[in-house]
Amino acid sequence: MVLKSEHLKQVFPEKFKGLIWKIRIHENNEYMAIESRHLESRNVAFTVLDLKTGKIFFKERTYLEPMNLNLAYAAQENLILTINEHAESPESKGLISINILNGEILWERYNFSFNQANSSGLQVYDPKVYPKNYLWINHLNAEHISKQENSPISTSNLLFPDLFESYVLPDFIEHGLIIGQISVLHKDGLSIVSFHQKFENNMQQRLVVYQHDKIFMDDIIIDGIQKLQPESFFMLNNRLLYIRNKNEIVSYFV
Repeated sequence: MVLKSEHLKQVFPEKFKGLIWKIRIHENNEYMAIESRHLESRNVAFTVLDLKTGKIFFKERTYLEPMNLNLAYAAQENLILTINEHAESPESKGLISINILNGEILWERYNFSFNQANSSGLQVYDPKVYPKNYLWINHLNAEHISKQENSPISTSNLLFPDLFESYVLPDFIEHGLIIGQISVLHKDGLSIVSFHQKFENNMQQRLVVYQHDKIFMDDIIIDGIQKLQPESFFMLNNRLLYIRNKNEIVSYFV
């Protein structure tokens, strides 16, 4: 990796034993929740880290139903995990709430299935009752709350790149045959681009940050792949974040 700039300061790299499967971000509290999966053991684990500092609150914690859990929602003080009927089934049969600071279980409800969530609460239903009767519960204690007629309007500071079929890279960025679209984000005079290039008999996905005629960062996100990888990077509050090799979260202050 090439890094040549005072413009970029690494906040953290954090590597996991399993593959990063899902990410949820709470923007106000600036934390990231990560669901990772170890394909051999089929265990599902959960991690929470501080996006500002890279501090790990807890890492790769597993629970009693290690294969059937999914990260559903990141609330202000807790995560909501759904318990699926089977590892391959989207139908949930229960909910677990865990504290974002230590991963301790706050509550469990095996008579609720998850439908949706917002900052006011969770909408759930009893899967044994038909037709479905939806109700709202509190994030922190699972107690019933009044019906939420409308979801609160919220704005997001997350920035995602645009995709271009015919974006022309500057001549000073040497590259192989480009395959697929190029992801592009311009921020405060910097250009951040990600693309797939032919490399030997496979492809590699590359991330480059440049300004004018200078390259400030040049990193290989993943090597030796045969198909295009989606969602290469994003930004939140002047921090660049991306997944490297499917098992590492990397962040730079831009």
